[in-house]
Amino acid sequence: MTIAFRLKIDQHESFSAGTLAILSSLPLTLAAVGRLIKGKEALQFLVQQEINFRKKTGLKPISPDTAISTFHVAYPQTLAALKLLAASGLLEFNGKGLACDFYGKCEFYYLIETTPDNHTTISGRIKQGDQDFALTDCDFISGGPPHYFIKGISLKFITTDISWKELSQAFISPATIDLKKLRENYGIGSDSDEDAPKLIFKGEKVDKIEKLPAVFPLLVLHDRMGAFADLWMEYSQPSNEEAFRVRLEDATVWIKDAKGKSILKRDLKAEKQWEQDLLETDFIHKNVSSTHYYCPIDKVAKSLTFLLEVGWKIEDSQGRSICRQTESSVAIDTQMEAFLVKGKIQYGDHEADIQNVVGAFNRRDRFVVLGAGAVGLLPTQSISEAISMAIEDGEIVHDGIKVNRNRFGTLAAALEMDKSIQCDSSFLDLKEKLLSFQGINERLPGTSFSGTLRPYQQVGVNWLAFLYEHHFHGLLADDMGLGKTVQVLAFLSQIEVAHPVLLVLPTSLIFNWKREIEKFLPGWPIFVQHGPDRTRDISKLKSSKIILTSYTTLRLDLTLFQQIFYECIVLDEAQVIKNSRTQTAQTIYKLNSRFRLSLSGTPVENHLGEMWSHFRFLIPELFDDEQQFTADVAAGSLDPRHLQKIRRKIMPFFLRRKKEEVAKDLPEKIEQVVWVEMSTEQRQVYEDFLAGFKGNLFKKVEVDGMAKHRMEVLEAILRLRQICCHPILALPQSETPLPSAKLDLLMEDLETAVSEGSKILVYSQFTSMLSLIAKEVRARGWQYVYLDGSTQNREKIVTQFQEDTNIPIFLISLKAGGIGLNLTVADYVFLYDPWWNVAAENQAIDRAHRIGRKSTVIAKRYVVLESVEEKIMRLKESKKSMIDSIIDDDLGKLNLSIDDLRFLIE
Repeated sequence: MTIAFRLKIDQHESFSAGTLAILSSLPLTLAAVGRLIKGKEALQFLVQQEINFRKKTGLKPISPDTAISTFHVAYPQTLAALKLLAASGLLEFNGKGLACDFYGKCEFYYLIETTPDNHTTISGRIKQGDQDFALTDCDFISGGPPHYFIKGISLKFITTDISWKELSQAFISPATIDLKKLRENYGIGSDSDEDAPKLIFKGEKVDKIEKLPAVFPLLVLHDRMGAFADLWMEYSQPSNEEAFRVRLEDATVWIKDAKGKSILKRDLKAEKQWEQDLLETDFIHKNVSSTHYYCPIDKVAKSLTFLLEVGWKIEDSQGRSICRQTESSVAIDTQMEAFLVKGKIQYGDHEADIQNVVGAFNRRDRFVVLGAGAVGLLPTQSISEAISMAIEDGEIVHDGIKVNRNRFGTLAAALEMDKSIQCDSSFLDLKEKLLSFQGINERLPGTSFSGTLRPYQQVGVNWLAFLYEHHFHGLLADDMGLGKTVQVLAFLSQIEVAHPVLLVLPTSLIFNWKREIEKFLPGWPIFVQHGPDRTRDISKLKSSKIILTSYTTLRLDLTLFQQIFYECIVLDEAQVIKNSRTQTAQTIYKLNSRFRLSLSGTPVENHLGEMWSHFRFLIPELFDDEQQFTADVAAGSLDPRHLQKIRRKIMPFFLRRKKEEVAKDLPEKIEQVVWVEMSTEQRQVYEDFLAGFKGNLFKKVEVDGMAKHRMEVLEAILRLRQICCHPILALPQSETPLPSAKLDLLMEDLETAVSEGSKILVYSQFTSMLSLIAKEVRARGWQYVYLDGSTQNREKIVTQFQEDTNIPIFLISLKAGGIGLNLTVADYVFLYDPWWNVAAENQAIDRAHRIGRKSTVIAKRYVVLESVEEKIMRLKESKKSMIDSIIDDDLGKLNLSIDDLRFLIE
């Protein structure tokens, strides 16, 4: 994707934020960055840096729709960022492209001159090879380290060892100063490090020299979060008297006693080495107020922990010694309505209750008070990754952290991660049963159930009963054809139905569920709340044992349904509520029941965001608001831990079995792709339409974006698909007979199948195409039945096809046939035209591929070569792998990009 934009260094924001700030001339979303051709690697790096910056500073996280105009790069990542930006050719400064020199040696030094009136002046200068110029000649000087400057169109790095304090106070214009004060105030002198900008001064006369044995570092923090600090040096005394302390930044070379006599010459080389050790953490030189070192907030805990581990002394702003965490003792107790996490956290010789540590962490404190003169350092991720996971969203109580029972999955994962965490037998029993099904008692169906369960179906019934008894809720997501309906009915036969059971279904499934209940629960009274003659009498609904209704009727009669407390609410084809903002989803959320269950063979059809709506119905408190959930999903593309966090939460309440797992109970399924070559006449029609679309569509989309021209894009793809099916669909007024190679091939296959005495399902997205196929079928004298979205008597038509041996063909629109059809007599499934939704196509095939069959089901997809159909097949394979990964292990999403569009219609 080619987008006209430039990137420039923002001087003001760089100084204000204490970072390298890059300003984009065109705000970019994550999707736009992913589609870039030029500068893609650099922009992806900048996006990651901006994510880190926002997380560190508490700014709003980046979502897929966030348009980013300014990217902040932490100083330690400056060099990597500038190298990528230089390679991209997009970097500018003051409207001109920048040439970056990463290898030239630029030395900074002080120039001291004596004026004619005998005053001494000092100024900062830079020398590179034969070039020698003043700081005033630079257009921009960075913070850092690393430090760089821009002069004209050149960006170069300062190779001299210099702090930002020295650089920012480097006498940009000549300043008059006393040489002695220069050393005392700014540390410039002959005892400085060889690599630093220094001047050689004549030595001082001292009264007494007494070299003390050793020098040790002391880091003194100046703020409550530990981001700003000063480095002091402690010189111990053999007499065990209190050590001498001197701040590293102090210019004096001699330590003086109480009488002002110099008694010790500082070991500047050792001090410099201690400072270098500090700078190898995430602390950097940065002068703020009276402090000289700064560490990014999110790196403080790691840096301080490292320093403490290697023996440094650190004091907080109140002079208290800082201790690091050494070990923890944590246990999980199972209570009636929640879990209690309790324990002690050790800090050397001190200890703190876990609730006190968590309380300090939640208050965003850096330290927890341990007692007089001591505080404990809180790590960024709380006590440990495992314990942090365990107490997530917990409530602090007097004796520990109370965690909601619905967070069981996260607690169990914490237990697996950290074996030192203890738990009681009740929690361990729950963990084994809910996560691995070990120890769950078999729950045989009640006496009212008339049927036989397969082994995996009995496992599903056991799981449902276990959830019900422990006041959990669940999503049963078995593949289509594995018998979700019979598992639900067997479960219902076990429980005492004290309140009505509500089954919410697509309209097309009401008769199927009614028939299944009559078959497996004979004698159960069924109340169908649907159709124009449905009741308005609330007492009839309240007195019913089981109520069947449609999503549409539920929405229309919400006032009635909302007045009832249900024993159980079951949503079939629950992907109907995948969009939480629809009226249907909002209606579902308002219902109350003891147990909630969703059924769906495709709980995620397009992207993970749909899962949020499922669990908003099932367990409203399981996830944060949808915006945060979406942000976590977006972040998951860069950091899989966000996706793992989501998966941990849902897995105890999510059961999915694939056909492959119960293959012994399923017939074999064979899928084939039949490639079709268009005739010359058909190809000419296709190319003429294609040329017409290419003219302006790409340019419009590139300029205005995909969203603005969505309908034109869909129109282009639609027309090309129609021509692949039959040119007459795109040219209905044509007086010239137009051939269709695909229709000819389909009719040949139908003739073969009919002659074998087989039954065939024929699916198409286009009802007009089904009409053309029906015309050809009638011309050959074959009987058929037909179903599309307008068909009223679905049950009668399905029964005809299932039971009448003289009807070999069933013509079905893909959309209308996607839900609620059991067509187990079919031997062949012919998919006349491919489409994006892999789940919809697989459902079409699976109408014939169900338990109880004895023969193989053959599915054929008819795809035109060198056309939009062939390209759709390629695109949707990548989409299918993403959707599959959501349920199995990983998460992702697919969007049609400008590159996808080019691929489809070029």
